[in-house]
Amino acid sequence: MKNKKSIVLTIGVFDGVHRGHQALIQKTIQLARRLKAVSGAVTFQDHPMHVLKGGPRIPFLLPRYETFQLLQKQGTRLHVLNFTRAFSKKSPEQFVQWLMGLGKLKGIVVGENFRFGQGAIGNIAILKSLGKKYGFEVETVKAVRLKGKVVSSSLIRQFLANGKTEEANLMLGRPYSIEGEVVHGRHVGHKIGFPTANLRAVKQYLPQNGVYACAVKLAGKYYRAGMNLGKRPTFPDDDHHRQAEVHILNYYGGLYGKQMRVYLLKYLRPEKKFSSSARLIRQIKMDLNQVKRVSLEGLNLA
Repeated sequence: MKNKKSIVLTIGVFDGVHRGHQALIQKTIQLARRLKAVSGAVTFQDHPMHVLKGGPRIPFLLPRYETFQLLQKQGTRLHVLNFTRAFSKKSPEQFVQWLMGLGKLKGIVVGENFRFGQGAIGNIAILKSLGKKYGFEVETVKAVRLKGKVVSSSLIRQFLANGKTEEANLMLGRPYSIEGEVVHGRHVGHKIGFPTANLRAVKQYLPQNGVYACAVKLAGKYYRAGMNLGKRPTFPDDDHHRQAEVHILNYYGGLYGKQMRVYLLKYLRPEKKFSSSARLIRQIKMDLNQVKRVSLEGLNLA
């Protein structure tokens, strides 16, 4: 233990790295400074609930690699735990002993409802008693509330599912974004005068189908864009698989084969079937007029 660095840890899934997570991380950094230690975050490769219960996979708000990058950008060292059923059988004390193996443990920062150990029997009182036994401090952080609601990954997911993009973004502290490779589609958008960049299916939670006002970053510059997420019901010969199609305003470069990130700023309307291409074109023009009015000033785009 003599050669190990002093550490202060926070622990969680950190899905989305929202404002609640950010509060935990900032408190961890503050405590680490006070204790002259390195701040770290312990997180999981897969969601513990999926490992334990199986069944349909819980959709992450962000791909895990992106969550890991955001945690590191917040200023913490990352410790990714490959959570297994065998690991879940550790008692609260055994779990703390595992944490102590990461360094000279000086402190732990968690939310007020933090549970740990086999069967989630460990609570804050047990953690504090273990802290006294092994010589580390424990600090708790109150849940962050915005507009009377506790910030959580599940609530953000719910907002996105209901087209409440701006509410989700408020809780995240930045616009929700999706990323994917630009691939060739059927070029229908090009034929009707609105060429789109089609994103290959992204491995993360996708919000409600519909039309969105967005921002896209290309070559260091942000462009306004309109995105249709859905199955293109107007065109009967389409295979109607779910896809994100992005029309970027005032951009004329090539994009095929490139990775592109799209920031969702505002939900404009549901996807709908139009009786003719002419009516669809008329609606697209109206949608893009709304996109042009969405401000990009002061956005926290990462």
